[in-house]
Amino acid sequence: MAEAGDGAGAEAEAEQRTAYTQRLRAAVHFTVGCLCEEVGEEKQMEFSKQTIAAISETTFRQCENFAKDLELFAKHGKRTTINVDDVKLLARRSKALELTKNRKSLILKLLAGLLDVDDHLAESGYTYSNTEEAGERSLEERAVGAGIPRREQKAPCKLFFWKTFSHC
Repeated sequence: MAEAGDGAGAEAEAEQRTAYTQRLRAAVHFTVGCLCEEVGEEKQMEFSKQTIAAISETTFRQCENFAKDLELFAKHGKRTTINVDDVKLLARRSKALELTKNRKSLILKLLAGLLDVDDHLAESGYTYSNTEEAGERSLEERAVGAGIPRREQKAPCKLFFWKTFSHC
């Protein structure tokens, strides 16, 4: 008899879990619909119901994956509570964030290259055609410290976390 009671309890718990999941899916679907409506008005376009449903389902599945990963990170740290460090690990694992790091690296290389070209032109005696720019350039050179070499650029820290702007 005890087994029949346990089976009914487990079945009731499964129904509650299913109802809760359906409410969450409905909330995500509603929110995605509202966001699509806002973007549609701004961009003067319309999203089909199928598109909104697909975005909602993808969002819900991604959130489930994030939740599982966060739980595993906390377990790995021998904790039962998910904390900020777990979220940072999740963000590092993200392909989109990695792409941002690569873009940042490329931008830094480009800017460093532009500064090198500017320094090379200044050393070779190149003068700016615009006299106003030349005046600003000479003021800048005097302000920098007349003869003191430019501070060498530090390599970007690899432990930089973009959301909190913290680094070593």
